[in-house]
Amino acid sequence: MPTEICSYRLSLRGKPIGSYVMSTSLRGRLVFLESKLVLQGSMGNVSVTQRSKSHRFDFYSLSFHEETQTRGETRQFAMQFDSETGLVRANKSGDVADMPYTRPFLDPLALLYRVRHLGEVQQLRVPMIGKDVVLERTQTTELNTSAFGKREAHEYHLYPGGSYVYVDAAAPHHLLMLSQKVDGQLIDATLVRVDEEADVLRDDRRNRQQGRRRKQRQQGRPQRRQ
Repeated sequence: MPTEICSYRLSLRGKPIGSYVMSTSLRGRLVFLESKLVLQGSMGNVSVTQRSKSHRFDFYSLSFHEETQTRGETRQFAMQFDSETGLVRANKSGDVADMPYTRPFLDPLALLYRVRHLGEVQQLRVPMIGKDVVLERTQTTELNTSAFGKREAHEYHLYPGGSYVYVDAAAPHHLLMLSQKVDGQLIDATLVRVDEEADVLRDDRRNRQQGRRRKQRQQGRPQRRQ
């Protein structure tokens, strides 16, 4: 399946302050999520890239990586969720720590993917490292979006934290807008466009496999006598 790419405009009190792009790639039972947030202007110059590998249907995380870049500094953070060993391994810029894998945890990107698949669920408690997050549908409202025009959206309140997520009521349930408190200020991420991109890695893998099969068939053919 092609990779879905959602582009958002970031604003603070109505003024643009950056961009946010999130991609979703479905591969068998797995979903690969990647996001890049770029802040500029009054919020400083910051770039945050996140990557998640999660279970497509049960939503729990398998791995998560975050890289934060500011002027002259790069910070790395990664987590591996291993149900076989019963451990979660966290690596923060080289400092490694293990903790018990007691529940099927979600990472921040897997949480957003989960919100798109709540269906008629009105409230859900999601286990995350450090704290549980409660998703609660508060109302259904109408949003005027750049990507799709007027759309009916389900509003979800995420707490603790006081964030809001607005999910398109129609499939495939795009995240139309996100509002999150950062340093006491409410930043809005508004969907401006949705694109699709061919799964280059999968196509390359398929082409290599087809090439190997052709080569094997050719090698198995009897040679003609001259």
